[in-house]
Amino acid sequence: MEVSDEENGPSPNKPLNGTNGHDRKRQKMRKSFPNGAAVNGVNGVSKAQHLQEQRAQLPIAQGLEALVREIAAHDVTIILGETGSGKTTQIPQYLLECGAFPGVIAVTQPRRVAATSLAARVSQEQGRPLGTLVGYAVRFDERTGAETRVKYLTDGMLVREMMSDPMLERYGVIVVDEAHERTLRTDLVLASLKKILRARNGEESGKGKARAHNPLKVVVMSATLDAEKFSKFFDNAPVLYVKGRQHPVSIYHTSTSQVDYVDAALRTFFQIHVDQPPGDVLIFLPGQEDIESLESSIKSYANQLPSNSVGVTLCPLYASLPNAQQSRVFTPTPEGTRKCILATNIAETSITIPGVKYVIDTGKQKEKRHLARMTGSGFDTLLTTDITKSSAMQRAGRAGREGPGFCFRLYTEEAFDAMALSSEPEVRRSSLTSALLQLRCIGHDLETLDFMDNPDAEAVGAALRTLWILDALDETKRLTKLGRSIAAFPLEPQLAAILLASVEHHCTADVISILSLMSASAPLFPDSSAQRDAASEARTKFRHPSGDHWTMLNVFRAYDEVCGSESKGGRRDWCKRNFVNERALREAGDIRTQLRIVCDRANINKEISCGQDESPVLKSLVRGLLQHTALLQPDGTYKQAMGPSIIKIHPGSFLTEKRSPAIVYNELVYTTHIYARGVSAVSKSFISDFPKRVTSGRAGS
Repeated sequence: MEVSDEENGPSPNKPLNGTNGHDRKRQKMRKSFPNGAAVNGVNGVSKAQHLQEQRAQLPIAQGLEALVREIAAHDVTIILGETGSGKTTQIPQYLLECGAFPGVIAVTQPRRVAATSLAARVSQEQGRPLGTLVGYAVRFDERTGAETRVKYLTDGMLVREMMSDPMLERYGVIVVDEAHERTLRTDLVLASLKKILRARNGEESGKGKARAHNPLKVVVMSATLDAEKFSKFFDNAPVLYVKGRQHPVSIYHTSTSQVDYVDAALRTFFQIHVDQPPGDVLIFLPGQEDIESLESSIKSYANQLPSNSVGVTLCPLYASLPNAQQSRVFTPTPEGTRKCILATNIAETSITIPGVKYVIDTGKQKEKRHLARMTGSGFDTLLTTDITKSSAMQRAGRAGREGPGFCFRLYTEEAFDAMALSSEPEVRRSSLTSALLQLRCIGHDLETLDFMDNPDAEAVGAALRTLWILDALDETKRLTKLGRSIAAFPLEPQLAAILLASVEHHCTADVISILSLMSASAPLFPDSSAQRDAASEARTKFRHPSGDHWTMLNVFRAYDEVCGSESKGGRRDWCKRNFVNERALREAGDIRTQLRIVCDRANINKEISCGQDESPVLKSLVRGLLQHTALLQPDGTYKQAMGPSIIKIHPGSFLTEKRSPAIVYNELVYTTHIYARGVSAVSKSFISDFPKRVTSGRAGS
């Protein structure tokens, strides 16, 4: 492996200096941090030694001294390291163990599963329990302590921390990992760090010089990155190339295009399973629906194999899967079976899944795009699209983490060559409402902040309009007291506004339960097409005349009663009988607990309930979702109160067969029509309580 510098353009690679100094450094670090301290017994010590041997064998270990030296010498360092080189787990440990960087070392990740699994791995390598020396922080879940020095967290959590600590004073080093993904929060972090660096490292006059005693180091990392662009953004920061991966990966393309990528993945898996040596298989698919479809097909075909054949252990992996089920992919493969992991692109970066030798890449992903309007309204689309070259390279790298691997791409080599290098940054295709509010809270202005790629002007205008409608910003775009209160909740601004409105309407306990279900990643009422009539009949007891929100609340209330009287198995049976998703209810329960804690901090009485009076809850919903209201038209459709769209109620809603003078809804989805999901009937008077905003919104449409 070599590490090279690149300042003001490429320069020849500089080889590392010898290994004797490196060995002395490693010995010094091990004395400072006895990695086996928390492990008991001979087997435990053996495991600790094995982990240290693995660390020493990683390609990046050869560049330890050079990496630490370069990071110490520059405010910002850009690091490109091949997938499997060890950069994500090892660089934070090198910075910790050398003792030259005070404060907490933060490592941001685009996804929560990566943050939690990486923290667990690094805590093992440090020989300390998770949540002590090494911890993590993700939305609605945190494991850190007073002694935490390495903290893995989602980029969104770091943005939220800036609201209480705008200069990130407690951090000495911030590592922005997987920067190539260019998520909205990653771009916010990078733009904010550029401003923070000038203040803390003394590049600005006044208070900047006063902060120079507490300098900040920033490390930007990825396996695939437009290094020159990132370097220029940070004033020609040096670029280090970490060369070498632990194991080679052989890549194969199809000779012709595959029309049905799910069927192609099925056939490829069984060709591997029947003909290839042992090794687990990781299949990349666009979304949950494809995963469930392929899972069902593999089970069906696996059952037809001869009885003496190797079995198949299936492990799905996608964002809405509970943590306990996600963790199954990291457990050892049962003897006599081959593990098959069916994953979305959350398995694409950072995490290492043990045992994977074969990767099947469909070349597809789900891409979310927000279509904004200057009225502040808009809707999200989630489309299946081709991946980029960066993603394809990351996916292939998953096969070479523990030994030589194989990647089977279900697209031609010509298709790979025609792929875009990287995806369009999220800041150009996402709703900016939450980001703009958070930036206002830390004294930054989204309209003037220096981004790598500037956001779309119409999206900025829509976000400003939304925050004005919520009273989070005034007419001069200044943050209001209510806006700061809204930003304190780990919710989208519209949902936080609903919660705060519930205080005025004396229904906080009920609204918290509804918002928790709305925030859960899994749907409360899963699609039961095979048993649609039975599901509809079973859910009748929960149905509320006002629509979906109160129906959800009725389910949650009933589940709470079941939890108080039934065992775990009894709760599971109750959910099965009533065709409701226990996973969604459990996740919503965790979110509700977190929201109650935030309410306590804000001195909000979280226990007030309106009983069976639906009006207070519906008024609260309209307050936050004013832009998500619509009025009945003569033909039975609905026209947005603050927008131009003609919409229909989604067939999955309990109001689909009813007509109401006005409705409020959670979101719009576009298929053959624009459909409203999560719908409740409301009085027109609830909407007309905000005449200025409604009139202004219509004028803008």
